Amino acid sequence: MPSLRLPQRLTGGTRVRRLPVILGLATVLLGGLAVWFADEADAVRGRAGAANVALTDPARTSEVTGQVTDAVNALFSYDYADTAKTQQAEATLLSGRAVGQYDGMLAQVRQQAPAQKLVLTTTVTDSAVEMLEGDRARLLIFADQRNTRTGGKDATYAAAMLAVDAARQHGAWKITNIDTLNVPK
Repeated sequence: MPSLRLPQRLTGGTRVRRLPVILGLATVLLGGLAVWFADEADAVRGRAGAANVALTDPARTSEVTGQVTDAVNALFSYDYADTAKTQQAEATLLSGRAVGQYDGMLAQVRQQAPAQKLVLTTTVTDSAVEMLEGDRARLLIFADQRNTRTGGKDATYAAAMLAVDAARQHGAWKITNIDTLNVPK
């Protein structure tokens, strides 16, 4: 019987011998990458920003957004004929450093409002939670403001942008810091 001769590459040529070496190197390389990626993921979880749940906890983010939006609307709306409403908002919605900041911001409005019969209405148009860690949050607020002088029926409109820090105290979010973002007052 004649012998059958197979080509060299099928009988143990250099190509066949390289395959296990290439597969072994690929396995070692992929294993090393897996270990490195796991270490990097652990490092990211351990960083200070890892506790920020602003994007990963929609219920909590919605809660803080809703309460702070309502607070800004109430605090920065002022009616010369009903100052008790604004004082009540100040007493219940502000805490810490924000109390003094707010008093400074509204001093001129309070002074001029009775003579001008001023009604200031603030409406938050958009907001974003920058940071939400535990019972602390930082939000960027965009609002429209309408000043109406009821004596002369004049109305002016303006846009406002500010950042506020808030803290959850006794089950409710209170504003603890007001940052006008260096916008002239």
